[in-house]
Amino acid sequence: MFETLARIETALATVQKTIDALSARGNAEDAFDLARLQFTTSIRDSWPGNLGKLVGALERILADEKLQLQDQERADLREAIEIFRTVRDQ
Repeated sequence: MFETLARIETALATVQKTIDALSARGNAEDAFDLARLQFTTSIRDSWPGNLGKLVGALERILADEKLQLQDQERADLREAIEIFRTVRDQ
């Protein structure tokens, strides 16, 4: 249980870094949309249901070339997505 929580917290930290990166690059609307989902997902009582919504949003961001994510950011997002999927599907 504690390992799962730690993994989710790590993935949520990746989401926060992504929000910060999007904001810094002028993608305020994408950052805001992701921040709303991050807030909803951070409420533990909503797990695992809301994690699926966050997975979808992260996949869209990952696929959007105009956001110009760096290779490491993409790798971190893929890892976060996998963590959220695993928890959601348990």
